Amino acid sequence: MNNLSVSGIRKRGPDLALLAVAVFGIVNAVLYCHLLPLWEGFDEPFHYGYVQTLAVTKQWPALGQTRISQEIWRSLGLAPASHVVRRNLPFVTTFAEFAALPGPERRERREELNRLPADLREVTAGGPLNYEAQQSPLAYIPLALADHLWRGEPLISRVVKIRLTGALAAVGLQLWLTLVLARQLGLAPALRAPALFLLFSCQMFYATTAHVANDWLAVPLTTLVVTAALRFYRAPDWRSGALLGLAVAAGLLTKAYFLAWALFAAGLVAWLLLRKRASWSAALATAGLAALAAPWYLRNLLLYDSLSGMLQSAAGLGPPQVIRAALELPWPQALLAAARGAIWTGNSSFNSFSSNTVDAALLLLAAAGFLWLRNSRKPEWLVAAGGLTFLGALLYVNALFYAYTKGGIYTATPWYPQTLAAPLVCLLCLGLSRAGRAGRWIGCALLALSAYLIAATYVAKLIPMYGGYGERRLTALRLVEWYATDWKAVLAGTAPGDTSLILKLTTVVVILSGGLCLILCRRFFPPKGRA
Repeated sequence: MNNLSVSGIRKRGPDLALLAVAVFGIVNAVLYCHLLPLWEGFDEPFHYGYVQTLAVTKQWPALGQTRISQEIWRSLGLAPASHVVRRNLPFVTTFAEFAALPGPERRERREELNRLPADLREVTAGGPLNYEAQQSPLAYIPLALADHLWRGEPLISRVVKIRLTGALAAVGLQLWLTLVLARQLGLAPALRAPALFLLFSCQMFYATTAHVANDWLAVPLTTLVVTAALRFYRAPDWRSGALLGLAVAAGLLTKAYFLAWALFAAGLVAWLLLRKRASWSAALATAGLAALAAPWYLRNLLLYDSLSGMLQSAAGLGPPQVIRAALELPWPQALLAAARGAIWTGNSSFNSFSSNTVDAALLLLAAAGFLWLRNSRKPEWLVAAGGLTFLGALLYVNALFYAYTKGGIYTATPWYPQTLAAPLVCLLCLGLSRAGRAGRWIGCALLALSAYLIAATYVAKLIPMYGGYGERRLTALRLVEWYATDWKAVLAGTAPGDTSLILKLTTVVVILSGGLCLILCRRFFPPKGRA
């Protein structure tokens, strides 16, 4: 049997597996929100500054004008931070320095954070400019409503609740939209739970969506754009055009990188018009609803003389500088680092997992990709074309950052590729399902390695990193010895959540990851003769 299938007596299995994978995603999101130290999310204090500006002033922030609040500014001097953050904020206490402080001093700092007057959120005088103030507003509006609702709570508790608002919404939206995309692509019901498990066992999904920012909405909206494009391709009428236009508009009002998806959608509509498969009413419905985002981008042009409003573009960097940087950029190292970073990146500390483990994951993904290429079908290439359009935009951003930092950064924003994760896993699972025995074993290997990565993320990486293990090379023996020390006292000062809750949730994740891996391998990638 070449295609994977399930027998009639196992029809209820995938539904139970989907429920278990959904619980797995929710538990991971809750754990990540409680474990991630205050402001350790990518650019989190400045994203939260955007949220506060909306909640307090009811006005859109503006680059070069809006400042972060005194509440955030003071908290940066009290909360421990990564050694990378110290490059921009030299006054912060690194995690290693915080772990070395006497216990009473660590507790006093935490208590002082909780004692920060809530009315400081309304004071911006003296605070630095917010370099995230140019972002599109849609994802911040519900977070601002949450910030207003919990405005009287201590800062740490408030930030955790706002993180949870975005992270749980991201899990729910991504679950729903991935299932819709899987059905549109014809992915067998038995393979939808494995696809979602691969998605929800990626550490970068939570590093991207489980902190205060706009990515919680941008990631699932990318899946929505891909789904709407597939629907328009198959039935290019005004209804599917309206859905595609709305999806693109929502994306553009969430993050400027959806300009690449707007270009892809425009190309799709133009192609179908030329082939006389789409009507002008369908094209006008798409363009008209996508144009809902136009006022925001007109504002960018008026304020920053830049369509995207990106900090680098607003600083005057344009195509000539980017092209020059692209010619100088060490692309092999940049692409390898970007690929590894898309699998695992240690939040704002930007440390990495074992390169051997991550490279093994990349090799398995490449093998699955080869299997898909060998057996791909026409509509699936539309998904691949959209992904390639977005990857082209990422290469431009890499060169832009390289030019802006004068060669200091050649791999930018490792959280951007996470937007392609759902379409990618759907295509890969299609390839695995058509490859017989090879697909089954590669699928099992991917599930096993993904289960290991997400379990080790907490047990061997994040908890030790934030619990005072330090920058020493980690080995199994040292890790066991470290867990015998008083690490909980350090973690209680760095992680915003209760230590006992973090440990319970970690235990649940480890058990679920191992159990789901075994179930999904046996049920959906069975050995030959049991399909």
